Amino acid sequence: MGYAQKLIALIMVLLSLPCSAEWLGAASVAGFFGKYSLGVAYVGGHHETELSLGAYSNASRTELQSNLAYRYSPWIVPVLNNKIWHPIQVGLFGLFSWDEKTYFTDSPSYYPTPGYYDQTALRLGVEFGTSLLLPNNQWSVAYFIRVLDSGLIAIYNNDRKDLQYYISSSLSLRYHF
Repeated sequence: MGYAQKLIALIMVLLSLPCSAEWLGAASVAGFFGKYSLGVAYVGGHHETELSLGAYSNASRTELQSNLAYRYSPWIVPVLNNKIWHPIQVGLFGLFSWDEKTYFTDSPSYYPTPGYYDQTALRLGVEFGTSLLLPNNQWSVAYFIRVLDSGLIAIYNNDRKDLQYYISSSLSLRYHF
């Protein structure tokens, strides 16, 4: 099954989830999820799944990528004025670049052997964040710090630890349906 079919299957699974939980739309300045991203999320209790489309610049071109994240919030804390705070959210994410000229899933044929380089179009990572549901219960704001898999490997293997290449942050405004 190709990536497009997997994405369609994932969307179908997300849409088939029971509606007893909450859906939300998210607009973000998103770091590794793209300079900007738009998406939907499904929140059920302590669990959240987000699917978004991000846009990023590559030289003079604007490229797109698909993002999928799962988050777990161990605590849901009521605070003043009927606000709900998720002080800690931890999660896993994957992102897939649609830019086939720069990123690939199989090493291009001009490399010496098949598999010479690991794929670069699909990246995985971990994220940590927090979110606050505002008093009207329709809007929330969220902040996440994300670390890519390649960043974790580079931090472990290299003495040079330029965090800008391994870690990004995201600020998101979300509307709850």
